[in-house]
Amino acid sequence: MNPPPLAQPMAEDTALMRVMRRFASLLENLIAALIAAVFLLCLALVILRYVFSIGFAGAEEVMRFLFVYSTALGASVAILRGEHIRISVLVDALPSAIAVWLNRLRHCLVMLFNGYLAWLSISWIGQVGRFRSAVLDVPNWVVQISVPIGALLVILFSLAVLVGGERPSAQREDAQEGQA
Repeated sequence: MNPPPLAQPMAEDTALMRVMRRFASLLENLIAALIAAVFLLCLALVILRYVFSIGFAGAEEVMRFLFVYSTALGASVAILRGEHIRISVLVDALPSAIAVWLNRLRHCLVMLFNGYLAWLSISWIGQVGRFRSAVLDVPNWVVQISVPIGALLVILFSLAVLVGGERPSAQREDAQEGQA
């Protein structure tokens, strides 16, 4: 059985795509470090609490802050890697030429939504960002700024996919899932 036609043009190995992939790789390393820090901090808290019966004030806030940043950054990297959550039943059933245009429309809608999200979040941060966290006394904008940063990175990577095409590895995975 032949694999289904690719619904997205193959990624070109242009200078832009090489820069975007390198930037995404740096973000992936940062995200991995953030998640590792959350894990290690959680492990330390469990050991401190159940072995030594002591706690660490503010650790929960630190873990929450790290998790929020890892989520905001991770969503953007998933776009470039072609691994963002999507339901492709309709697109897979359509002829290849139409599917390509629907995927382009999808990226345009993702950019539009994230532009609106960034715009709204900047206004929201202006209103409530001056408040401070309960334990660490960190200004809320320090964490809230991750929302427009993540949204702008999603726009950047969506634009890169529109210009440079989707990664071949993501397309192969989609084709393999279609065969299963």
